[in-house]
Amino acid sequence: MSESSERRRFERLPKPYRLEVSAFRFPLAGQKRVEAHCRDISAGGVKMSCSLHFEAGEKILVKVFIPSLNKFHPGYLKVFESDEGQYLQAIAEVMWAEQSGAGEHMLGVRFVDVDQDDWKALENLLRKMLNEREEG
Repeated sequence: MSESSERRRFERLPKPYRLEVSAFRFPLAGQKRVEAHCRDISAGGVKMSCSLHFEAGEKILVKVFIPSLNKFHPGYLKVFESDEGQYLQAIAEVMWAEQSGAGEHMLGVRFVDVDQDDWKALENLLRKMLNEREEG
């Protein structure tokens, strides 16, 4: 799927979620993990700024920390739950990368492997936010 078709399929929302990013190479535990910053997110991927350099086509491991994500999981039943530690983890493909400043890189990544329930929760959350934005 090209970046342009991904943009048509999934509407993006600007959200400042905290991310952790590392190269998707084995051994996974041996890869440097860095914090990155979400610029916008969709059910198909994320645009971020990151201190690590990646090339288009590379696979990376992305962890997106999203408060209240669990409330949007299919079959969610818990009444009390902490927003801490809620995240979506995905293997993603770098679709484009560009230098954006002193040691920072802007990346556009497409999710290629995500837990189905986590992906559905992200889709449900974003749908709710989009509806609220249109109504407000």
